[in-house]
Amino acid sequence: MAHKFDFSGIWHSVYQYTSSSKPGNFESAYDVKIQSIGNQVIMQSIPNDYGDYVLLRFTQDGRILTGTWYEQTSPKGPYKGIAYYGAIQLIVSEDGNTMNGKWVGFDRQMNVRSDDWKLTRTK
Repeated sequence: MAHKFDFSGIWHSVYQYTSSSKPGNFESAYDVKIQSIGNQVIMQSIPNDYGDYVLLRFTQDGRILTGTWYEQTSPKGPYKGIAYYGAIQLIVSEDGNTMNGKWVGFDRQMNVRSDDWKLTRTK
C-alpha cells in the first residue's frame, strides 16, 4: 500500500560526519522546505546568514526515500565554499513527522564516508 505524506512546513535537517582534517564527530544542520511532485521529493535549505546551502532530491516508494544530496559549504566557514555530494536513503516514520537514514559521500582526501541523517518536522 502506498503511503502519501504531507511534507509541508519547515523541517530541521541534521547530518553527522567526521572530519578528515580535525578529530571528533560533528553535525551540520539546516532548516529545509520540502516539495513533492508525484513520487519525487525535493528538499532545499532556507537561506541563512552563512551562505551555505543543501539540496536533496529523492524518489519516494512508500516510506522509503532514495536519492542524492548536494551541499555548498559556507564561503566564510572552515571548508571555504567547497561542494560535497553523494547518495542518501531515508525512512519516513509512520506518522510522517521524522525521517532517519544514512548518507554516503566523499571527503577532501577522496575517502568514502557515511553517517546518519535525520529530519524532524518543526512545530
